[in-house]
Amino acid sequence: MSWLTSLPVVFALEGEWDDVRAVLVVAVSVVVLIGSLYMLLASNYGARLGYLVLMVSLGIWMILFSLIWLVGVPGTVPGLGPRAEEPHWVPFKPDSEQAQEFRQAIDDFPTDWDEPGEKYPGQIDSSGEFDTVKTVIQDALARDAQENDLAADLAEDWDFRLRGTEVPADEENPPPVASARFLQVDADTLLFGVTIPATDDHREVTVFALRDKGQVFLYALYFLIASIIGFALHAWLLVRYERTHEPAEGAEPVPTTV
Repeated sequence: MSWLTSLPVVFALEGEWDDVRAVLVVAVSVVVLIGSLYMLLASNYGARLGYLVLMVSLGIWMILFSLIWLVGVPGTVPGLGPRAEEPHWVPFKPDSEQAQEFRQAIDDFPTDWDEPGEKYPGQIDSSGEFDTVKTVIQDALARDAQENDLAADLAEDWDFRLRGTEVPADEENPPPVASARFLQVDADTLLFGVTIPATDDHREVTVFALRDKGQVFLYALYFLIASIIGFALHAWLLVRYERTHEPAEGAEPVPTTV
């Protein structure tokens, strides 16, 4: 059984909208901003020359923007452009195929693993990530129970808490205290592990999760490649246009009209 999960593609407006509204906002922005510049250029240089000047300028601008999305600038971090897939946690069992890649680290758990509160490369705060990965773990365990006809088939059945977490006085059955840890395997790999004690609904279980960074550079790379190709093509067309419309030596230049 695989616990690999996928997230919906979020492209426009940083995930706020992902329907026709996002498409309309982008389309109107392009028509208004780029279209207005084209009208000004076309009124001075003519429709064809104005188009070529606009596209060469747009190509340079998009190359710069794509590079900023890819590698960042001072004061920012790489990967700030549109994303094909957001970072997410992928849960797996200690005896799964995924676990074999981190066999030594998993065998040592929880020894030498960090308690929540540490900060890791990429501005990742494990305290802030804890609730996210906890929800993913609970959902995965509930799905596993449903597939195997076990009693604990709801996400809340797999709830757990850290030692020292305050419990409301009126809560009769507080979640069990679990041993949860994080481990930075290398610069790009962050693991989470938790041992959830047995309850009336389920046995003790140890589960791990891998933080998948998602495809944060894919669209930025597409934009960069398309921008370079578009710029090179229109720059060549602009040079060709200038050569074919160059006035003869000694002749008066003819004003270009729309």
